[in-house]
Amino acid sequence: MKKIDSRVERNTLALNVLVECLHQIHRSPESFQNNKELIKALKNQASTAALNLNFKVVEEEKTTSPMSLNTLKTYAEKILPTGFDGLNRLRVAALDALESAERRTQRSNKRTKVGLSLRVEELEYKLATSQRTNMVLLQALNRALDDIKSVRDAPSNGVRALRASEALKALSAITSLNAPPFHKLTPSDENTVVSLDEYRK
Repeated sequence: MKKIDSRVERNTLALNVLVECLHQIHRSPESFQNNKELIKALKNQASTAALNLNFKVVEEEKTTSPMSLNTLKTYAEKILPTGFDGLNRLRVAALDALESAERRTQRSNKRTKVGLSLRVEELEYKLATSQRTNMVLLQALNRALDDIKSVRDAPSNGVRALRASEALKALSAITSLNAPPFHKLTPSDENTVVSLDEYRK
């Protein structure tokens, strides 16, 4: 059995943790909004690659590991279905969410000029988020159409099963770029209806 190169294993883990970190910032920007250094880092691809940040996912502590931008690009292209471009979009989305959360700490008062301005910013942010979600879902739909044709044209049941499995992984990865509740696919055997109440705050 061929031993996995420790450097490859380390960089793969670092990439996955960074992706998880960006997702966490996107989902819960209020938990990070006082971190001025983080906002500064997310404005630059190289600084994001060099990010060294402790964060929590549920109760589990995690830490991002710094790497060079070239290394990050190489591994993102190899590992992520959406490549480095998808990772960069996630970085921008996390930064947008963080900056928007920081602005929302100022109370929105509709009776004042400043309050109306803040309200407009909030609505513009929600609109931009919806537009990004639609773009990701459109990308997922295009991928699904290609994969359906590929599965249809498979020369054997074995190849067909393999292509179907890879297609499901790719669609899940692409969808995960969205903010909740649009960040994961619901298995066909689940009849759960997603409640949107917690996202309407």
